[in-house]
Formats: sequence, C-alpha cells, structure tokens
Amino acid sequence: MTFPRQGTAPAAPDIRTAPSGDTAGRRSGYQRDPYFDNAKFAAALLVVVGHVWAEFDDASAVVDAAYKTVYAFHMPVFVFITGYFSRGFTRSPEKFRTLLPTLVVPYLIFIVPYRAQIVLLRGEPSEVAELFMPHYLMWFLVALVCWRLSAPLWAHLRHPVAVAVVVSLGAGLWIWAEDGTLSRMAGLLPFFVLGLVIDPERVRRLRRPATRPLGVAVLVAAPIAFYAWQHGPFDLPSIDMRLLWWDSGYEEMGYSALEGMAGRATALLTAAVLGAAFLAAMPRGRTWYTELGTRTMYVYLLHGLVVKTFDYTGVLALPAVRTPLGIVAVTLAAVALGVLLSTRPVKTATRWAVEPRARWLLMTGPRSGSGTRPLTGASQ
Repeated sequence: MTFPRQGTAPAAPDIRTAPSGDTAGRRSGYQRDPYFDNAKFAAALLVVVGHVWAEFDDASAVVDAAYKTVYAFHMPVFVFITGYFSRGFTRSPEKFRTLLPTLVVPYLIFIVPYRAQIVLLRGEPSEVAELFMPHYLMWFLVALVCWRLSAPLWAHLRHPVAVAVVVSLGAGLWIWAEDGTLSRMAGLLPFFVLGLVIDPERVRRLRRPATRPLGVAVLVAAPIAFYAWQHGPFDLPSIDMRLLWWDSGYEEMGYSALEGMAGRATALLTAAVLGAAFLAAMPRGRTWYTELGTRTMYVYLLHGLVVKTFDYTGVLALPAVRTPLGIVAVTLAAVALGVLLSTRPVKTATRWAVEPRARWLLMTGPRSGSGTRPLTGASQ
C-alpha cells in the first residue's frame, strides 16, 4: 500500500462501481469491479473470524499468532477500501445527503439490540444515556460519518497522507484517546485518507499477475513472524494488542510519548505492508464469492449480534470449544456465518435495517446518480 504522490485527490478510478443492487447498477450504466468485491468479501470474513479469535487468543500460541496477524491489517485495509470508494465526497455536496439514511439511521437501529444484549444476556444495568453510545463494532459507523464529512478537506491539502499520519501519531497523546471510538477514528485516519487520494494507477500495480505470489508469501510469513516474536527463543517485548485495536491512548497503555508514537508508527507500517500484500493476493476476476462481496455491511452489522450472543452466554468459554479441534470448528463456523450473512435471503430479510428506506427524512432536492446509491461501508 504505497503512499501517493502528494497533491490533490486524483480523478476517480476508471472502473466505476455500482450499488449493492445489480438492477440499479444496470440502470445507471455502472460496472462493478470484481477485484474489489473479492477484496471486500475477504476483508469482511477476516472481521468475523477476528472477532471470534479474540475469545481464544490465550488458548493457543498458534491462534494468538494468527489473531495478531489478522488484527495487524484487516481493519486498516477495510478502511482503505472505504476511503477509495468515498472519493465522491471530495467533489459532490450531494453525496453528503446519503450519510443520514445510509449510516446514521442504521446506527440508531442496530445500537439498540447491541446495547440490549448487555442487559438481557449479561444482566448488566444500562443507563438511558448509554443507549446510543457506540458499543462493540458500532464505532465504525460513527467514524465513517466523520471521515466522509472530512473528505473535502483532504483534497485541498498538499500532503494529505502525511498530515493524517501526524494526526494519528499525535492522537495517542490526547486525553480523549481513552474513548475507543475517537481513538480508532484518529488512529486509522491515514488509511482512509490514503484510499481517498491515492492514484488509482498505484492500486492497479498491485493487481499485476507478478505481485500475487509475493502478496501470498508475505501473508503466509506474517503469522510465522508474529509467532517467533511472541513465542520464540528471543526475549522480545510483548506486542500490546491495544496498538492493533487502535482504541487506547499511549498513557493508558503505559507508554511514554515517544514509545507510544514509535509503537503506533510500527503498527501503521505493518498494516500498510500486510494490507498491500492482501490486495496483491486477491483474485482479479469473478469468483463464487464476488457477488457476496457486494453485501459486506450486512456481514459487518449482523455478525456481531451472533458472536456476542455466544460470548455473553458463555458458549465460547466451554472447555470443549477451547480445544484445538473446537477452535478449528468455531473458525469454520465463523467463515460459514460470514458467507451466510452475505446471501440474498439474508439481505432480503434484513435490508429494512441495514439499508433502510429513510430518504423521506431528507428535503426534496436535485439528485445525482452517485448520490442515490447506497453506501455499504467499504462497499463500492
């Protein structure tokens, strides 16, 4: 994931993309790029698997290494793709009309069951004031609204990525970095900005046939490196997962300012390298899961309710589940869950919540083709 030549945001990619509905895409004349749908689906699966592995990172050194590998890049690459397909926000005020119906309303719908799980399944009291506070994976919708609102600013900066990196490094020093949502928003900002301003030609270079073996090799080597670092014969400092979660300030992690910034800079660089390898390893043409990659927000918003149900009820803590065979079974179940939530029947049943018909909240005004397309997270 190379840094772009600094300047204003380049033109949009040559290969335009359609909304998650195929018919709308045909009506508007847009053509989806299967490469990005493949990448989105793979990234969404990593989100599901990563949230499941979070419950088992202390059960196995192998799972711990795999867990650290996934968390080292899966959200950064998800945010990068989101930025890449948020370019319209730098040029069209009409795009901002979509934020309320496609992000704010789904947030208000989903935060209720996520908060209700805490009360009903964990038996913890909840204040009314906490009802709409971000919980678990809901931080992403809040961050996405703020990132897209800031999009025009980055198009006018001479060195947007460098400024975003400075913000990310400096954010860990601020007291509000103890708020996980704000900390993630600032920490992951460079990946959104990079996606927003990168020259599409540089992304195309990752898609060359020669880059795929290298990308696969890097992804295979990464968990081996994490395993050797954490469990090898050398006395190396432990990897603080909060650096890979992007949810904590340096003081909270027990770091000095320089140590914290060095740790975050390392996390940024690691995510960029692994993210580039991930994109290089993606299939270029249509696959059996290409269409599933058009429904990543369904996977993202719905899987957390399933994972947290098993977590809060203690199923993931059962001794039988924490055996090597049990961990493999749970991992396969997580992949199956990701596939299931990407299917058309699930979309049909839950579209009212994930992509609600909420445009009635907006004033009647001129519409552009791009402004009426649903924005499903890191989707096209």
